[in-house]
Amino acid sequence: MKLNHILITAAILALALVLAAAGCGSSVSHLETGGINANDLLDNLTDKTTRILSDVVNVEAAKAALPQLEAVNDGYDQLIDEAEDLSPNARIELSEQARKAMPGLKENARRMNRMNGVDEIIGAEMNRMVTKLSKLL
Repeated sequence: MKLNHILITAAILALALVLAAAGCGSSVSHLETGGINANDLLDNLTDKTTRILSDVVNVEAAKAALPQLEAVNDGYDQLIDEAEDLSPNARIELSEQARKAMPGLKENARRMNRMNGVDEIIGAEMNRMVTKLSKLL
């Protein structure tokens, strides 16, 4: 009886190792490169952009937001660099996530463009952000 239990446990462990080696059982690990998870980084960048822009209600707030948006764009540069090292399947997944994020980013950019004086301050940074996200499509 004890031998059967050991054999079953060994078979399960062997199957787990085979699946792990084949990339099954983890939908995230193949999106990691250099210790960075590309999908998590993209989520972080889009969330951060939304948080920053939610505080932009006038020219003064736009001026305060500019360095933060520049830092987000630096994050997009890092993501674009990291994406080059992803597997083809992971690149497809990242592209799909970027496609889903694009409408929200464009809407945020349009909203900023409609505010008096704000576009002159952060419009170029928002346009760069849209351009960088499109590189991931």
